[in-house]
Order: sequence, then structure tokens, then C-alpha cells
Amino acid sequence: MPEPGSRRVSGQNPGFTLIELLAVIAILAVAAAITIPAIASTRERADNLLCLSRLRSLGQGIRLSALDNAGDFPRSFHSAGSHGQANWVATIAPFLGINAETGSQEWTDAINKTFRCPSDRTRDPWMFSYGLNVFFELTPDGDDYTGSPATWRKAESVPRPARTILLAESRPVAFGDHFMCHQWSSINAARNAMDSLRHGKTSNYLFVDGHAEALKVQQTFDPAEGINLWNPSLAR
Repeated sequence: MPEPGSRRVSGQNPGFTLIELLAVIAILAVAAAITIPAIASTRERADNLLCLSRLRSLGQGIRLSALDNAGDFPRSFHSAGSHGQANWVATIAPFLGINAETGSQEWTDAINKTFRCPSDRTRDPWMFSYGLNVFFELTPDGDDYTGSPATWRKAESVPRPARTILLAESRPVAFGDHFMCHQWSSINAARNAMDSLRHGKTSNYLFVDGHAEALKVQQTFDPAEGINLWNPSLAR
């Protein structure tokens, strides 16, 4: 005999009681609550690793471009036009096997595959996931910066390449392919320019020596603590 207060769900054949069904639903809900965040966390870790890999690939493209141009770093929109050059993205694209015409669908696809962090959902080909450190194209005759008149157009002129940022994750801004970091005066200025929380509490950085790592913004720029991994003359 069924227990008082319970009933069979259907028919003459024995089946689940209502209490049993509720118990199964509760178990499934708990399993989903555990599994879904774990899946999301796994995807975030995978996106972060792919982002780091893409940064290293971009670094290789920059090095190959420099070897083809007397050792000089490519330029961003900050100075490329005035020197009759393309910006760093278009400059290094052929060294990464991308020979599409800028503005074409093939170009857009290449940007989103090679120059886009997987956590960046932007798909505008002129809004980049990564920005170039502008210090590598500054000159004392046109820019005001700490360390002038020294310039760092070549990797070999950078005193501490393993501690000096080359590329970092930027907010999606049209033609925002660089960081005007020589003008930053506070940590908030850095936060406003970078997508500093793209991967949770960190974002990814490529250094002049070619390695990439995830860091909090205050680990890269904090004037109050004397931290500046952007200025080659101050990076420690």
C-alpha cells in the first residue's frame, strides 16, 4: 500500500511518487548550480590562455616586422600617418600570414581571429583588443615624457625588455590601437584606458622580450608606489 499522502503519478504500473519526482528535480537543480559555473569558469580560463597565446603571436609579428625595418618597432596611429606608414596592426599582418585588403571581409575575419581577444565581443575591424605602448614612438621634438631625450624605437634600446610592456588589452575604441601612457598621472587614468578587468581581476600584457602574463593594473602602473612598467626608463 502507498504511504498516506503519496500517490502514483499514472496508470496501473508502479511509477514515481510526487515526492520522488520533487527529489529528482531538486537533485538536478543542485547539479546544474554546480556544473554551470564550473563550465563558465573553464571557458574563461580557456579564453585567457588563448588571449595570452595571441599576444605572444602578435609579439612575434612585431619582431619580424622590426627585423625587416632596420630593427624599428612598428608605429600606431599616434605617429604612423606622419611617417607615411601603416599602423602596427596593418604593418605586422603580412608577417602573420594575413595579406587581405584592409576593410575587406577577409580583413575583418583576420582581425577577429588574430588580433581579437576571445573575451572581447567587439567585431568592428577598427576597434582592437590590444594597444601598443606609445613610448616606443615618442620623440623629444614632438612629445613631452619622462626619460626624454632618450628614445626606444628598437628593442635593443630598451633597458629592461622583460619588465617593459609592449602591448596590453585596450577598451574597444575606434582607431584605439595605442595607449597614451606618457600622459597618465594616476592609476585611474590607466584603468580608464585599459580593459583592466577583461579576465576577472586581471588583463593580459605582452612584454618587449616576448613573454605574456596576466596582471592587475596596479602591478603595471601605480605612481604612488613608484610602479611604471610602460616607460622604458622607469620599468623595474
